[in-house]
Amino acid sequence: MAHDWRWDPRPDLVSDHRLWEVLLTQVVNDDATGWTLNAARCGGATLRWDNGMYHIVPIIDPRLGFDSQEDWQSFREKWLVPMGKQIAKALKSLGKACDVEQAS
Repeated sequence: MAHDWRWDPRPDLVSDHRLWEVLLTQVVNDDATGWTLNAARCGGATLRWDNGMYHIVPIIDPRLGFDSQEDWQSFREKWLVPMGKQIAKALKSLGKACDVEQAS
């Protein structure tokens, strides 16, 4: 059975695994954003809380993530920047979802 985008393809990156699970299974609800975020995670993107919201941050390491800063920038420009509004909305929603989750 083929996977869709609604899962964390990098459970080996344990520090933010739960955040990616919430983002891809509970927050994002459209295919274009879902596949783009799933691809970023496959490549070695992480989520980091900074300045009141989550941000996508690359791992620059050929064994774990993107081969180089240039590879990350190329991926970012081609895939993430064009979907910037949708991704920002999803990351803000993730912050709200995690606040509710932590409060319960």
